[in-house]
Amino acid sequence: MKPLRLLTCGTLVTAWFAASTVVAQTSIAEQQDARVIETLRQNGADVTKVHDIDFFLAFTRKDDAVATAEKISALGYEIVGVGQPPATKQWEIHAKRKMVPELQAMQATTRTLQSLAEVRNGYYDGWGAVGVK
Repeated sequence: MKPLRLLTCGTLVTAWFAASTVVAQTSIAEQQDARVIETLRQNGADVTKVHDIDFFLAFTRKDDAVATAEKISALGYEIVGVGQPPATKQWEIHAKRKMVPELQAMQATTRTLQSLAEVRNGYYDGWGAVGVK
């Protein structure tokens, strides 16, 4: 009996640890994805429909922004612009893609764009969309 209890306890601890690890691995940006989708929904958007979604990344150097924009374009995103907004020292990429704002897809997109930005010392600044009803 005692080995069975220990096994059960060990299984519960392992399950708790695995669940905790999954929660801890969700980045702040991925948590923000859920908030943006919920805001779209609360404002009457049908989040099961395709939306024009805008994505934003920022870099300190122009060549890093341009190189990353080329990689993003190769993944099927439309590059709306690469530029330096007035009164900033950063170079920004504005990309667009048609997709359904479904949580898992948006989180996967966030991870991809974060990774691309980090390679060139930039950062992924998030996404937004006008709700489709």
